[in-house]
Amino acid sequence: MQMAVPQNNLEMQMEDRISALPDGILCHILSFIPTVDAITTSSLSKRWRPLWRSIPVLDIQLDEILGGCVYASFFNFAFATLLVHSAQHPLTLARLRITPRAAAHYIFPNAYFNVWVKAILERHIEQLHLEMPRVYPIYSGVFSCRTLVVLKLCRVSVDVLQSIDLPRLKTLHLDFVRIEGVEYVARILRGCPILEEFETNHVFFDYNVVEYQSMCKLVRAHIGKNFGFQVPLKAMSNVQSLRLFLELNHQDDFPVFPNLIHMELGFERYVNWDVVLELLEHCPKLQILVLNMPLVPNKPLIPVLPEIWSCPQFDPKFVPECISSKLRKCTILGYTGIKCEMQFAKYIMHFSGALQTMTIHHCADMQDKLQKQQELAMFPKSSATCKLLFE
Repeated sequence: MQMAVPQNNLEMQMEDRISALPDGILCHILSFIPTVDAITTSSLSKRWRPLWRSIPVLDIQLDEILGGCVYASFFNFAFATLLVHSAQHPLTLARLRITPRAAAHYIFPNAYFNVWVKAILERHIEQLHLEMPRVYPIYSGVFSCRTLVVLKLCRVSVDVLQSIDLPRLKTLHLDFVRIEGVEYVARILRGCPILEEFETNHVFFDYNVVEYQSMCKLVRAHIGKNFGFQVPLKAMSNVQSLRLFLELNHQDDFPVFPNLIHMELGFERYVNWDVVLELLEHCPKLQILVLNMPLVPNKPLIPVLPEIWSCPQFDPKFVPECISSKLRKCTILGYTGIKCEMQFAKYIMHFSGALQTMTIHHCADMQDKLQKQQELAMFPKSSATCKLLFE
């Protein structure tokens, strides 16, 4: 007869199994949790005590509302962990994250922040993620760190930009970033010769027409809503995946995207379907299309939306090449079934000979949901293998 093993013995056996793992595996596991939590494992046993100092990641976060000298204690911890971290082990990723709700009423010590950033860069890191509670100037040396492969900046300002030298950078994210110099964005992009992924959202920039160098290595681009920043689509025409916030009054000519396979479009309040179709005409190899419909209260009651659609719906002369022969998947998010959305869904199904799935994600408060589903389900499809999915 087999006797039951006490629960505490099971826990001890599990702990022994984990402790028996090599240091490299344990450090890899610890690299997925915040640094403050990794440090607490040092109290488990002598075996664990030095491990956190060898983790290749520093992940320091402040997202709680605290009282007192909150920033002083936070940066004391940030500097202490960097000093104690073993210089014999490479530090590959540093993440400093302070959310807007953390210590909102306290003066931010921007000088301490930039000293910490400078010290981190001296460790020749490969990935740097910085998120500030509000927009503060960042140390310009960030843009001349030759070892950086990934750079993600959130709520910072680029007030001074000296030399730019990012020969290894492959990923650049700019979120809620204020750019002071007229040509700063163009200079930064020119300094990233092998950039593969570029994301910009809520970038504040005094509008000026600037020539951008073509980014021939770029594979993925995410262009969100920006202010005064002229999106250099022509320079990004080589991408294979594009997420684009499309303005209603978009007037610039679209370049041809010869390699674009996946495209996701977002809108603010209204959709200019003529612009959507014009863009599709410039994407000859597009296979996946996702539309994020604008979230407008009581959207089905707005009469102006159907009038924006002015293209003859079933005229083959107005069918982009990608729709007629390449498109495999089309998804409409936030679908409410208003006339223009219904027309576009029918347009895609009518002309997409290679379409495999048409997915409709209904808006939560959609009216006459079943009736509108049936109308689409009964509509003839050009592709015999097309599946119409409602989610």
